[in-house]
Amino acid sequence: MCGIGGVVEFGDGRPSREGLARMGNAMTHRGPDEEGIHVQGPVGLVHRRLRILDLSTLGRQPMGTADGRTWVVFNGEIYNYPELKRELEAAGESFRSRCDTEVLLALYRRKGVEAFPDLNGMFAAGFWDAETERLVLVRDRLGKKPLFYHHDGTRLIFASELKALLAYGGIERTVDPSALLEYLTYGHIAGEQTIIQGVYRLPPAHRLIAERGQVRVERYWRLTMTPSEGPPPREEEVVERLGALLEDAVAIRLASDVPLGAFLSGGLDSSTVVALMARAASGPVRTFSIGFDESSYSELDDARVVAKHLGTDHHEMVVSPSAVDLLPRLVWHLDEPFADSSAIPTFAVCQAAREHVTVALSGDGGDEVFAGYTRYQRPEPSGAGLPSWLGRGLLLPSLRAAPFTMPGWNYLYALGRGDGDGASSLGVYPYIRDRLLSPQLAAACRSQDPGAGRAALLEEAAGLDPVSRRQYVDTLHYLPADILTKVDRMSMANSLEVRSPLLDYRVVEYAATLPVSLKIRDGVAKYVLRRVAAPLLPPSVLTKRKQGFAIPKAGWFRRELRDYAAEVLLDRRTLARGYVRERAVRTILTHHAQGGRDYSEWIWSLLVLELWHRAFVDRAAEAVHV
Repeated sequence: MCGIGGVVEFGDGRPSREGLARMGNAMTHRGPDEEGIHVQGPVGLVHRRLRILDLSTLGRQPMGTADGRTWVVFNGEIYNYPELKRELEAAGESFRSRCDTEVLLALYRRKGVEAFPDLNGMFAAGFWDAETERLVLVRDRLGKKPLFYHHDGTRLIFASELKALLAYGGIERTVDPSALLEYLTYGHIAGEQTIIQGVYRLPPAHRLIAERGQVRVERYWRLTMTPSEGPPPREEEVVERLGALLEDAVAIRLASDVPLGAFLSGGLDSSTVVALMARAASGPVRTFSIGFDESSYSELDDARVVAKHLGTDHHEMVVSPSAVDLLPRLVWHLDEPFADSSAIPTFAVCQAAREHVTVALSGDGGDEVFAGYTRYQRPEPSGAGLPSWLGRGLLLPSLRAAPFTMPGWNYLYALGRGDGDGASSLGVYPYIRDRLLSPQLAAACRSQDPGAGRAALLEEAAGLDPVSRRQYVDTLHYLPADILTKVDRMSMANSLEVRSPLLDYRVVEYAATLPVSLKIRDGVAKYVLRRVAAPLLPPSVLTKRKQGFAIPKAGWFRRELRDYAAEVLLDRRTLARGYVRERAVRTILTHHAQGGRDYSEWIWSLLVLELWHRAFVDRAAEAVHV
């Protein structure tokens, strides 16, 4: 696991070694073990290394071919590299190291951009061909590893993190209104445009090719949600095949030359991963769990049951409101405004794990792949069919003029907007965003549709059943933008590598062919995964209700953090941004503090937005590290 970056000058300029060093310094947490810089003609590459496989200097990057023609900077793991290495050796290639980077470089040298579909792993990489002066960037299928870039026609800069891109210099820190609106809609930014104008993220399953000053972005893999034609598969055959796929997905993720463990929440997904690890490991698996003093939010008891059943070397810790003191640091690591407050316990469990291991396996992806979210079992909203003259022309204006606490407002507002997508707005009160926006921001965003990305995915999935359609959108939108972003940033903040067996692309592709009846049956979610896990886990895990990985922020904002939230959100500097209406912010804070409706999602999102602004915009002339 590493941090990568680079610059290509298409004009008369030359890469700045000092700028590359600043990029590397901004990503030290991603690769504390080693730094490498390579400058050759119009290109400069930088790499920060976290040693996982082949701890020798033979794995040092940037890595070049023997003839010096092709170079790579690579972040991630290629789990099928042993098989690829054998195939390449049979074709005449020889290798000096035991690391996957050298295999990746040789494969690219032979197959070019056609090499990427051969890879099973999590990765972001940049390849430079000195002879053709062509740069190729690539990101893994589901977006486990990040990659940002900026192209102004004469220069292209790329990096694993936004802060590293900004550290190179020459990029104005201007907030993009459309990205800001997307954040205030979803709590994260999922599109190609980032919060900074002119800075983009390479989408998952895409490659970027830059040569002679021209840039094109291409898709190399597409998820197909198509249940197999013909008679439905026999359930026992599905359980057997899925079990074999999961067993192999876990096994290939155990390759490591450094200590390895796993996160254990006590839920089905992480427990299944740990159970499969326990079957493959020669000794007890190290497991790590996080809980809260508020019992309704804590799963520590469930995790202990699983740990005892599997005989793991178990470690746990409790998160308290004082953990919010970490928020400025977390905001810095997250790069963009990010309102998923479970980043705090994610950071905490990564921090705890890093004291013992360098690699941890997780159960991320189980809800998207196997239809685990409770919303999959609810009927789709029917408001999409409301005539626009009635919804947007009559209902919405009336609601906007009504009091904040009007009963049934959320449902009526969704009807008025015509929201056919149950995850279209931040939190549980979508009308609040429009009440919050200042006239200036509302005017700047008048022509913007923050739901365009999700709408395009819904259109792609139009022929699917309701459950598969929601899975498709969540897998390609929510998963990379929220879940995988959170896990990558919080793990890398602690120099910890996290691997996700349930997101092995073979598992994802196979699950996408299964009928809904094997995912949800008689109100039981993730049915087929439960069948696979049944022989491995205690019965209590198989019948446990789903519990999200959330913090008890509603209570915190009514007690310990009440004054802190008001101090930040009503600060003159905050209000001077011109993003929100002061009166609306005061109303939300007052109603929440008085024990009325739960507005903690909005309080949290506005708090994060302001802290991000202070770290990345106000401090633009200062050192980027917090």
